[in-house]
Amino acid sequence: MSSTAFLLLDKEPVNTIGINVLQPLLKTQGLDVTTGTDISEVPEGTRLLFIETAVNDSWGKLKEQLVNLKVKCDIVLFNLDENPELANRALLSGIRGVFYTTDNADVLMKGIRLLLEDQLWYRRDVMCNVLNRMLQFNKDALHKLTEGDIEPIKLTKREKAIIALMSKGAKNKEIAEELNISPHTVKTHLYSAFRKTKCRNRIELLSWAQQNIPDEIR
Repeated sequence: MSSTAFLLLDKEPVNTIGINVLQPLLKTQGLDVTTGTDISEVPEGTRLLFIETAVNDSWGKLKEQLVNLKVKCDIVLFNLDENPELANRALLSGIRGVFYTTDNADVLMKGIRLLLEDQLWYRRDVMCNVLNRMLQFNKDALHKLTEGDIEPIKLTKREKAIIALMSKGAKNKEIAEELNISPHTVKTHLYSAFRKTKCRNRIELLSWAQQNIPDEIR
C-alpha cells in the first residue's frame, strides 16, 4: 500500500490548518505528503487525498473536482463548516471521512490513524443519520414484501456486476473502464436496476442488493 498523501488546498483557504497542522500530523505517521490546488496534480500511488471544502457550494465544487480525478485513492474532506447534510452526502458517496474547522490536533490524529487502518472517520450523529436512512428503506421494503405475493426481481449479470463494483466505491467512469463499456451504458444499466428494484438512489440500491443478492455483489 502506498504511503503517500496529497492535500488539495483551496485557492483561498479560510485558515492554514492544511499546511500548519494536517501536513505535519500526516508526516508523523510516515506519510509522504505533497500539496497542490489542482486535482490534476494528484500523483499515481496516492493513498489518501485530503480535499479542503470550506467554501460556498462545497458539494457542487467537490463534484466538479472528482470528475477530473484520475487516480484511485481514498478521499477525505477537511476544513468543513458545521454542515451535517454535506457530511451525510459524503458518507453516502463513499468518501472515507471528514474533518471540521473546529477539530483540534488530537481529533485529527485519531482520525488519521483510523483512516490508515481502512476505517471510516465520521461523527456519531452522521453515522446514525445514514444508518437510520438505510433502516427506514429496509423497513419500507419489508412492508412491501408483506403486502402480498411479489414476482422475484431479476437483475441481469451486467446490472449485478455494476452494483458489485459500486459497492466497492467505484464511480461510473471507473465501472465503465473495468467492464469495458461506456459511462452512458453504465447509467442505462443503473436506471434499469433502479426501476426493477424501485430504489430511488445508489444507497437504496446497495442496501437492496445487500439484503437480496449479497453473495452476488461480493
